[in-house]
Amino acid sequence: MDTKTLEMLGLEQKQAKIYLALLQLKQATATKISEDTRIERTLCYSIINKLIDKGLISYIIQNNVKYFKSAPPEKLMQDLKEKQEQLTNIMPQLIGLTKLNREKTRAELYQGKEGIKTVLKDIIKVGKDHIIFGEDGLQFEKLFPIYSKQFVKKLEKENIKERVLFKAKGDMVKAKGSEFRYLPDDYFSPTCTVVYGNKTAIIIWSEPFLTILIENKEVARSYRNYFEILWGIAKK
Repeated sequence: MDTKTLEMLGLEQKQAKIYLALLQLKQATATKISEDTRIERTLCYSIINKLIDKGLISYIIQNNVKYFKSAPPEKLMQDLKEKQEQLTNIMPQLIGLTKLNREKTRAELYQGKEGIKTVLKDIIKVGKDHIIFGEDGLQFEKLFPIYSKQFVKKLEKENIKERVLFKAKGDMVKAKGSEFRYLPDDYFSPTCTVVYGNKTAIIIWSEPFLTILIENKEVARSYRNYFEILWGIAKK
C-alpha cells in the first residue's frame, strides 16, 4: 500500500512505512521491522518511539524481548475526527482574525501615570458602560488617591455603569452604578484590562506604567466574551 494517504494525515513517510509493515506483521521486534522496511535499526527504533507517542504503536515484553504492535486503523479515523472537532472549535476565532485584518485598527502606547489618566478621561468622553478586569483592585486608588474619587464622581454624573473583576478585596471607592466581583489569583495576569466602546486598554501597574490602547471592534468583543465567562464564575 502506498504511504501517501497516511502522509496526508500527518505521518512522515518512514513512520507510515513502519505502521503499514506492522499492520501486516501483527507483532514484531524492532529488528524484524527494520528488515522488512529496510530502515536502519537505530533510526527504526527512533521512529517507533515517535509512533508510540502518537498512540499508533504499543508493545509488550516477552522473555526480555520487546514486541511491537500497531494500533487498529480505526485509531487514525478517531485522531482525524478529534482534529476536525478541534478545528471546528477554533473556527470562529479564525474567522474573527480575517475580519480583524479587514477592519482598521488603531493602537497607541502611553507611558507613565498620565497615560493611565488619558485613558480614564477617554472613558468619560466616550460615555459608554465599561468592564474592567485586573491584577489588583486597590492599585487605582494607591496610584491616584485624589483622581480616583473624581473619576467615580464623573461616572455617577454621566450615568456610566461599570462591572469590575478583581482578585483583591478591600474598601475600594465605588460609583453607584458599579458592580464588583472577585476571582482567585490564578485567573489574572499582572495587568489591568479596560474595555469601553470599541476600545481596549491594557495597563501594566508597575514602573514605568505602560498603557496600550487598541481601537478595534473585534478585539473589544473578544475581550468582552472572555470577561463574561469569568463574570459567570466570579463571587460577589
